[in-house]
Amino acid sequence: MTEAKVILVNDEKSQLSPLQQSLKKGGLTVTSCAAAFDALDRLAAEGADLVIASTKLPDMDGYQLSCLIKSNERTEGLPVVLVKTGDGGETFWAAAAMADREMDLKEAKSADKLQKLVADLVARSREQGWKTSMAKESGVAPGSFTSADTAKSFRLLLGNLLIERLMGRVARSLMDATSPRKKFLDTYFAVISRLFNCQAAGLVVAGTAAPWASFHLSETINKMSFDELVKKLSRETGGSKELSLDIRGALEEQGGAAISTPEILTVKAANVTLGALVFSSTQKQGFDMAARAAMAELQVQMAPVLRLLQASQQIEELHQQSDFRAATDALTGLYNLEFLVGFLQQQLLFSYRQRSPVGLVIIDIDHLQAINDEYGFEIGDLVLSTIGNRLLNLTRSSDLLARYGGDEFAVVLPNTDANGARILAEKIRLEVEQMSFVKGPGRKGPRVTVSIGCAGFNMEDLNPETILRDAKLALKRAKEGGRNQVSL
Repeated sequence: MTEAKVILVNDEKSQLSPLQQSLKKGGLTVTSCAAAFDALDRLAAEGADLVIASTKLPDMDGYQLSCLIKSNERTEGLPVVLVKTGDGGETFWAAAAMADREMDLKEAKSADKLQKLVADLVARSREQGWKTSMAKESGVAPGSFTSADTAKSFRLLLGNLLIERLMGRVARSLMDATSPRKKFLDTYFAVISRLFNCQAAGLVVAGTAAPWASFHLSETINKMSFDELVKKLSRETGGSKELSLDIRGALEEQGGAAISTPEILTVKAANVTLGALVFSSTQKQGFDMAARAAMAELQVQMAPVLRLLQASQQIEELHQQSDFRAATDALTGLYNLEFLVGFLQQQLLFSYRQRSPVGLVIIDIDHLQAINDEYGFEIGDLVLSTIGNRLLNLTRSSDLLARYGGDEFAVVLPNTDANGARILAEKIRLEVEQMSFVKGPGRKGPRVTVSIGCAGFNMEDLNPETILRDAKLALKRAKEGGRNQVSL
């Protein structure tokens, strides 16, 4: 039989004592406990691979013991076998126990059957990822249980159940506030600050294209100490990508308090890291046993919250991508006419309030249709995309560049008057005139020129159509004047 550790919980008359010998003969390590509280204490202290319990125990019945183990997300994978040694008990608890197997005493005393059952349950649980050590510090309760003092043990158990209920309520309230992100973080840090004496609390959301972390500092923290915490956090969340940090509070290069006892609790679901909770104190032994138990419970309860945050972020990223695609030209990647008009309208309103100039340039590729006819549309598209890329290099980051039409580009120039627009336009014209477009090896492509119309913002007219009309009229004059020229 596979080596395994079994906790055997006897009833008050020790009716399960014969089972202990059968299990030991099967090569199992057996720890015998006289009551449920003793079993919980051994479970947290030593771990186990399986629990066999009588349904009749002096402090609580075996059904409730099984329910305590199976309803805890950290120990639900631990196999539990119940042996009926008394009345059937309440129907509800018999169902709520969620035991892996219930058997009568006569059946359990069959060494062959018992050993085979234990071997099968242990093998199955290990295949599903259970390890003996997983029961240690399982969060069943903070503190040490003992059946000798049931009053104290029940207080500890009640404390654990209250922590579980409270953290469940916290998680549910956070699920209702996952969007927008600022609202969620305001809610999260308000709760954490109220419950825990943290000088640096943090939350990490991993598993997305842009993982991020937010920290709330209740006092000034030493920057070097904080940087070490972030490095450790990045390692523990498996971060191959750099975390985007949002820090609420102050850091100091030289002064500030050092973080003494950081608690980093990784939140996982199905062995996938969703993120982490960070509780940091500037004091040694900054958190008591009950606080640590509450943190551990919140670690479990936060898994669905982090999943919602991930989903919300992914939807936002997709929405931004969708908005970007709707606002851009497929061939050149530049903004389209619809976006240009909206931006221009906002820019004119802003410039009117600031009494600052705005310039507009419309660039037309001369005889693009003739280029398509002679060289083919592939060369025509190459001309458009190449000129578009060159315009990006010639304009400022504050300027807006758009594909205005089939063979036209437009540039909105904040803080630039009409004369400044003309200077840029002449630079663009010269650049394009000197470009060469090659059709293939040894085959010369078309000579390309542009005609450009420029206009300036009239402070008395906030309609974007007016400055667009003025620039188009200037462009018309440039084309009528022989093309490859700038008109203002």
